[in-house]
Amino acid sequence: MTVFQLLVLALYVPLVCLLGLYGLYRARMVIVYLWIRKRNPVKPAEPPEWPRVLVQIPVYNERKVVRRILDAVEKFDYPREKLRIQLLDDSTDETVETAARAVAEMKARGVPVEHIRRKNRAGFKAGALAAGLEADDSEFVAIFDADFVPTPSFLRETIPHFADPRIGLVQARWEHLNLEENLLTRVQSFFIDGHFILESTYRHRTGRFFNFNGTGGVWRRRAIDEAGGWSATSLAEDTELSIRAYLKGWRFIYLRDLKVPAELPASVTAYKSQQHRWAKGYTEIFRDQLARIWNTPIRMREKLEATLMLSNHLAFLFLGVLTILHLPLIVVRSSFHAGPFFRLLDLIGLNMVLLAFFAFYGLSQREAGRLSLKRILQIPLVLGLGMALMVNSCRGVLEALFGHRSEFVRTPKEGDRPDPSYRARMAVWQSIVEAAFGVYILVSSLVLASHGITWGLPLNMIVGAGFLYLGLGALRFHWRAPAPAPAAETEPVPSQA
Repeated sequence: MTVFQLLVLALYVPLVCLLGLYGLYRARMVIVYLWIRKRNPVKPAEPPEWPRVLVQIPVYNERKVVRRILDAVEKFDYPREKLRIQLLDDSTDETVETAARAVAEMKARGVPVEHIRRKNRAGFKAGALAAGLEADDSEFVAIFDADFVPTPSFLRETIPHFADPRIGLVQARWEHLNLEENLLTRVQSFFIDGHFILESTYRHRTGRFFNFNGTGGVWRRRAIDEAGGWSATSLAEDTELSIRAYLKGWRFIYLRDLKVPAELPASVTAYKSQQHRWAKGYTEIFRDQLARIWNTPIRMREKLEATLMLSNHLAFLFLGVLTILHLPLIVVRSSFHAGPFFRLLDLIGLNMVLLAFFAFYGLSQREAGRLSLKRILQIPLVLGLGMALMVNSCRGVLEALFGHRSEFVRTPKEGDRPDPSYRARMAVWQSIVEAAFGVYILVSSLVLASHGITWGLPLNMIVGAGFLYLGLGALRFHWRAPAPAPAAETEPVPSQA
């Protein structure tokens, strides 16, 4: 065996085993979910007197959706004298005027709403939420991003669960306003459904940690305060607060059947921007909070779940190395004639990941009531897009691990795409690398075929196409788009004291 062959195997074997563990974890989640999926939280009786609730709506340059969210909140079936609404507007464009007109109209109808403007965007979304809390002392705080459309009964469905004084958060499930807008939104919906229908339900109903998802939920004000309040130290400020509150002893409730419709990013650049922020934010929390999680006296399964959730994006680093090894591995495998050793690795590693992946997302579609032949046939596309996010997510993970501070980029919403001031900025070099990976994988497919190895060709073609879709799609956007207007989408991260 040559040095080259030893090096390839020394990298490949442990990485496949690690990915196999992720596959086993997901497979276990599917099995446990089937066992506990009917254990719905029992809604307590309505309180004798409804408590005061503050509704916070953080917005930044979201003129196309700001009126819609205000209209939805105005329709809440909740005692008006117990309701306070804050539009936390950090916008720098005509959103300010649109919002001001909408707020004035609501006030004229007797709606208790305030249009709150700050001098700067210090702390971004976390800073805006914190600033709003300073101006109000309501017992509960409901938070909605601008692209969400909560139902009128939302508060009446969530507030009764706070009858238990240990409950600090009630989180609802995200649904999709624009599921059928294009192929990208259809594929994304699988990821959202998998997270909210299977993962969150599994974590909540087995007594494990799950997090606030930044919107579509209600906090007990005291839980926020005791956890130390909102912080902008991570791009995933929602999960960071969730960890601190959970480790303080607060418990959360997840309502799988309470749906809050929202928009899915409809362009490649918007989607990559969102996923980069999530990958980096989760890894920042993993870096900063891991020791605290393991030093807090909570159950072992809670520690493990929090660790697995926060480290989930690290798997993209493993996947990146395996992708680079793809072509060398073909050469090494052919020299060993793909004997029992490699077949065993395929069984416990890659095949386990693939089988768990298909079971996980197929079940999520059945539970969402969307299972059809068309949706089943789209699952391979979900796999291709998920693996093609590798470069984008690895960038976020590495930036977090090395402490690189970056801008906060909000995800563009409906109607934003024709306006360059609303476009998510992109790293051109990253898109070139993604396209190069797509070509690399397709070339390796030709090598596979030349060696008579055909079983892996469909997967290769799907993943290669996924890389080309993300890479070339973003480059096409960059080449055809005019330069973004200055000071539009992002601002430098303020230094942390």
